[in-house]
Amino acid sequence: QALELRRGRDAALKAMMGANTARMRRRRERCRRDAARPPARVFAVSDVHYDHAGAKEWAARLSTTEYRNDAIIVAGDVGDTFVAVRYCLKAFRAVFRRVFFVPGNHDLWIRPKGVHSDEPSQFADSVHKLIALWQMCDDLDVDTGPAQLGPGVGVLPLDSWHSYLFDHHDPRPGTVLFDSWCKWPMGPDEAWRFMVALNEPRIQLAADELRGDLISFSHFLPRQELPLPSLHQIAKGAGTVAIDEQLRRAGAKLHIFGHTHLNTVDEIKGVRYMQNAMGYGIAPGTKLTVVWDGRFKEYAA
Repeated sequence: QALELRRGRDAALKAMMGANTARMRRRRERCRRDAARPPARVFAVSDVHYDHAGAKEWAARLSTTEYRNDAIIVAGDVGDTFVAVRYCLKAFRAVFRRVFFVPGNHDLWIRPKGVHSDEPSQFADSVHKLIALWQMCDDLDVDTGPAQLGPGVGVLPLDSWHSYLFDHHDPRPGTVLFDSWCKWPMGPDEAWRFMVALNEPRIQLAADELRGDLISFSHFLPRQELPLPSLHQIAKGAGTVAIDEQLRRAGAKLHIFGHTHLNTVDEIKGVRYMQNAMGYGIAPGTKLTVVWDGRFKEYAA
């Protein structure tokens, strides 16, 4: 019975992401929406953690006029609950013309019943929550698919998850269970394969529609050379190299990621990799970071 349920779920997801579905037709329309507009600035953040002290207040003070023609990439870990993710993306959407989002590990947690939520009664598993996040993004006019932003730049969101294979020193399952509040029907060790497979229709849409400079983004690390915190077995819970294969196949020149809260800019084999994590408790007045303004350029604004 469990196998039949998994097959049914996988078939439903495949149908949702198929090229001829209503959802993909809407994605194609969204992809083209701003293709003829003047060039806009593209900003990038990750790990906003909206349900931690300071983040809500910081977001509430963002200018409602300065960014109205701009886009922002939000590379996961927006909130520990569905409600927090919704409030944060809604706050960004009130400020920016376009908001791009992929979920991080915190966004796909199903926390035990507590003061702020009862997610076990809302979501059967993390795949169910992922689908609900997609629907919520549709409702808020937040992008989870690729888009052309004027004639010079395109943005490509890439879903991801961590794999123990990312630990090139010891590519075997570890003893630490990362993200135990996630519930994966295919098992935690196979979640990364499921997530990266969701990107293939996006990559095809990007190949069909996107021109100029390409910025891709994921929550998890795409390369093993990127810096890691000094935590036990952290490499097994940090990233997957499958994302790097996908972004390079798509032709990305800049890739935004998050997760480790180690902000960095690294040039590796022709691609620039950048993390701009806000972290827990955003200080008042913290500036946002531009990553493209007609060319690749990083500065606070």
